[in-house]
Amino acid sequence: MAVPRECVKALIDRLSDEQVQALWVILESMAWPVEKVSPEEAAEIKEALAEIEAGKGVKAEDVWKEFGI
Repeated sequence: MAVPRECVKALIDRLSDEQVQALWVILESMAWPVEKVSPEEAAEIKEALAEIEAGKGVKAEDVWKEFGI
């Protein structure tokens, strides 16, 4: 049984501002689901993080300089 949007909107109108904020966080995560990371992407992320931790990362200032920013 589908819930009419009007019923949901009426319930939202009865919530406090704090409750609406909490609901917004929940609804946003439902409306914008997190993309799944492939095993290859996970490996690339892990490698990049290891390089950063080892001090091999590129400084933002160097990138900005390269692009003239």
